[in-house]
Amino acid sequence: MTARNLVIEPRRPFQLLDWRELAEYRDLLFFLTWRDVAVRYKQSVLGWLWAFLQPLTQVLVYSIIFGLLLKVPSAGVPYPLFVLSGVIAWTYFSNVVAQASNSVVAQQDMITKVYFPRLLVPLTPALAYLVDLAISLGFTLVVAIVWERRLPLAAMTLPLFLLLLVMCTASAGTVLAGLNVRYRDVRQGVTLLLQLGLWVTPVVWPLEQVQHKLPALYWLVGINPIATVVQGLRYGIVGQAPPPLPMLLLSVVTTIAITVIALWHFNRVEDVIADIV
Repeated sequence: MTARNLVIEPRRPFQLLDWRELAEYRDLLFFLTWRDVAVRYKQSVLGWLWAFLQPLTQVLVYSIIFGLLLKVPSAGVPYPLFVLSGVIAWTYFSNVVAQASNSVVAQQDMITKVYFPRLLVPLTPALAYLVDLAISLGFTLVVAIVWERRLPLAAMTLPLFLLLLVMCTASAGTVLAGLNVRYRDVRQGVTLLLQLGLWVTPVVWPLEQVQHKLPALYWLVGINPIATVVQGLRYGIVGQAPPPLPMLLLSVVTTIAITVIALWHFNRVEDVIADIV
């Protein structure tokens, strides 16, 4: 059997991503993703049920506190279904960002012993939690059909908002993973930011409240792409108003900017990851 020589060359200037190299290591990415999913549910009594038990328990708590006690409006939609549509997006985002931000440091044994594109490490949680997202989304669609007796035609737009969610989440996780290599305070900071982020994202409150109280800043909510995703999911699942076009465009631009920054910064850190971690 002929031995293969692996030649590692620097990227060309302004080359943010080497698609050919990622394609060559796609089997490793699949293995890391499947290992992440398998480990999460290994020796678990409930197994895949945890994929929707986590958002379901959040919905129960939020429905009691905000729906029954505080009477938060939900734009004519039953509050449990209203909040469930937002929780599934936020749960995916928070789980991926929390795990991806510490992924490079957590995989230091493998990183220091063998070469592979380091970008695969923070990308793995974004792909692994797609399984949970698919299960919880399927559960939400079933609940919507049973509760509302139908799905709106806008359900056809769901793949577009899910793509925006995955792209934004993977990019945010990659940025934080690169920062965490040099600054270990990032891990604690991520926990705080995720706790605060839940309340500034329209998960438990309707986006229309911003329109009524701060109409001039309504579309600026799109700076937070997850807010647009949440409203987009509600548009596709329960037929609420879609996110305004300026908000949607701003979210797309913000997500692209985060992606470029994530790849640029991670490329700069990648060369010294093995020495730092």
